[in-house]
Amino acid sequence: MAENVDIPEIHPADIMIKAMAMEITNDDIFLHGLASPLPALAMHLAKQTHAPEMVYINVTDALDPDPNKYRLCFSSADPRHAVNTLAIVELLETFDLASKGKPLGMFLGGAQIDSRANTNLTCIGSYESPKVKLPGGAATAYLTPLVKKLVLWTTNHSKRVFVEKPDFITGIGYEEGKDKEVTVITNLAVFKAGKEGLILKSVHPGVSVDDVVNNMSFAPVVKGEIKTTPTPTENEMELIKKLDPDGVRFSEFKR
Repeated sequence: MAENVDIPEIHPADIMIKAMAMEITNDDIFLHGLASPLPALAMHLAKQTHAPEMVYINVTDALDPDPNKYRLCFSSADPRHAVNTLAIVELLETFDLASKGKPLGMFLGGAQIDSRANTNLTCIGSYESPKVKLPGGAATAYLTPLVKKLVLWTTNHSKRVFVEKPDFITGIGYEEGKDKEVTVITNLAVFKAGKEGLILKSVHPGVSVDDVVNNMSFAPVVKGEIKTTPTPTENEMELIKKLDPDGVRFSEFKR
């Protein structure tokens, strides 16, 4: 087994990609939307390592693009992401998969996230007179109640993102009693959403629990052993760099 790459060489983007990939199993169908470089790489990483049979659907309607011929572009909707795919699957068909109870997973960002992993992609301020109009949720409101796995991510772990009450709820997170697993992955940590709230599962190398808690507007659940988030192995780093030779994955951190 390859040794983990030395921590100083690992960027938070690569830790997040590995963490996202670990949420994917061999039986999953996973979808990502626009502006999703980290999920795109995570899905390819999972498919080339522990989940070769997972089904990858991206925002260009591409079904299982060939990872050996894939090169991450700056736009997740770049038509080059649909080259060398098994088929074209219209986005509307993923709605059918979700409504039929298929094992569909979804990666989703969020300008605001609360303690139940509800997310805001609509506006900052009031809906009627917003301070900031966000891009909108597209299919978020329809899919989040139906998917079996929901993985939220943010590269800006801060009080501005983790809020007690979002200005608008675009997507639904944890729902008690539902067959739905909700995970939140940030540039500092990994959480699972549950009845108690956001449960801290691991912190990234070099990050303390205080770093995580002090950058949230509400208190997450901290109990038991808090693990260190695994870093990519040498082989996994080679795969990530081959898929993203232009370093598109770092673009979300340049704000």
